[in-house]
Amino acid sequence: MAIRRQVLRDEVEELILQRLLENRWAPGSRLSIDGLARDLEVSPTPVREAMVALERSGLVEYVALRGYVVAPPLDAEHMTELLDARKVVESAALGRAFTQWDALVADLEAAHARHAEVLAQIDAAGAEDYELLNEHFRADWAFHQVFFAHADNRYLRTMVENLGTYSHRMRQTWSGGPETFDGRVAHEEHGIVLEKVRQHHHDGALQALAAHLDGVLARSLSAAED
Repeated sequence: MAIRRQVLRDEVEELILQRLLENRWAPGSRLSIDGLARDLEVSPTPVREAMVALERSGLVEYVALRGYVVAPPLDAEHMTELLDARKVVESAALGRAFTQWDALVADLEAAHARHAEVLAQIDAAGAEDYELLNEHFRADWAFHQVFFAHADNRYLRTMVENLGTYSHRMRQTWSGGPETFDGRVAHEEHGIVLEKVRQHHHDGALQALAAHLDGVLARSLSAAED
């Protein structure tokens, strides 16, 4: 029963997350737990648990006397701080992951190939397809998570888990459709990081990662302005 409850909560969280990322509700809109429970045909308990998890991502906020409301999108200052933090933590992980070089290369190649498959599906269906867009975000993030899988440092893994939840808010930037979608560019930048790792070029890989994250920030700021 406990396992099923966890699965239900995860499913409810994903459904609410989908609606948040699709901008179904305007910033500041109240999110009624009872109303969402009726809409999703579940009890209020998994909805309440999902909202607590989503609050950690910054997508929703708890306001006294109102309950949960939709948080505003990240502004330029918060985007800059988030990408700066990612650069510090991910660079530390990637640098340490070179001690497991063979496994690092194999897993980066697999993650990069999976990302290419998703992008091909998006090319065929269009960037308006939320399910595929969500798969893109998962595949993109999976490439970065490889660094932490081979860094052999549990505290770095904890840090990236926290940053990963905040990165959900960056997804809101890409709700503008094909004009703002940067999946192909990000995949190409991942490819440069991968090639430097293949060459066992430690400093080159770190420089390529920093350039990629700088590019993510620049494109996110541009998309937010648009």
